[in-house]
Amino acid sequence: MRVLIVGVTGFAGGYLARELSRTGDEVWGAARPKSETPSRLVLDGGVGEIPVLPCDVTDAAQVAAALDRSSPEAVVLLAGLASPPQADRNASQAYAVHAMGAVNLLEETARRGSGTRVLLVTSGEIYGAVPESELPVREDAALRPTTVYASSKAAADLAGRAFALAKEVDVVRARPFNHTGPGQTTDFVCPDFAAQVASIARGDREPVIEVGNLESRRDFTDVRDVVRGYAAALRRGRSGEAYNLCRGRAVAVGDVLRDLCAIAGIEPEVRTAANRQRRAEIAASFGDPGKARAELGWETAIPWRKTLGDLLASA
Repeated sequence: MRVLIVGVTGFAGGYLARELSRTGDEVWGAARPKSETPSRLVLDGGVGEIPVLPCDVTDAAQVAAALDRSSPEAVVLLAGLASPPQADRNASQAYAVHAMGAVNLLEETARRGSGTRVLLVTSGEIYGAVPESELPVREDAALRPTTVYASSKAAADLAGRAFALAKEVDVVRARPFNHTGPGQTTDFVCPDFAAQVASIARGDREPVIEVGNLESRRDFTDVRDVVRGYAAALRRGRSGEAYNLCRGRAVAVGDVLRDLCAIAGIEPEVRTAANRQRRAEIAASFGDPGKARAELGWETAIPWRKTLGDLLASA
């Protein structure tokens, strides 16, 4: 299958390109044109390299041009602002990229009428503040986003369903919950903690770690498992359907820090920093992966402690 990954230079993009290439797909990439954007991307693991096309998803003409050049049988939309805080700081850009970027791709696919499959990657954050009694959250739950990031991703998710129903575009929606791994920026809690812990273990800084809310609980998954879920959704997902990609249990953020410190063999002082607190913080969020397990044949395989160890080794 010829697959175009839009947003291939982002965190999950390279992992997905390697996964699809490894299993025999012909992979093309696309990314927002910037001075440092490569024309070809060398993939880790010795699986070769792929072409990278210029494509700003907020520009419908660039979306059309990328589809013209790659002639894909499937498109994965990974383009987006990297983190919720970044989206909250740039609300108009978040909606332009997440919501209108999705609409531009869906409209161009509908116009062509080629039967190209579209995998829209949104987020488990679109469920928002789910009462504890309704956890783990399933795909048929109401969307109650509480942040700009989540609401703009929810808009893309709803657009995907609408295009599937109203315009018969072959759309599958993936809703990954928190995922991490080597290469993720320190805008996210796990690599941020890993970077601080690794620096202390090397003796590069005082044994003090700054944290935000350690009581919040999240459903963490390894990015390498998540991209296997994307590949499974491309092949076996039902058009119009949404699939949670998650481990199915919540881990306290404080436990993530404790485990990283234990792996590194350090016992630092922990200080709460005001600038690390998030507004509209949700106490607990975790999903039900049962639908992905039953319909996609997907489930997590990488032990959480290995994920943390790999994060530390790469920090």
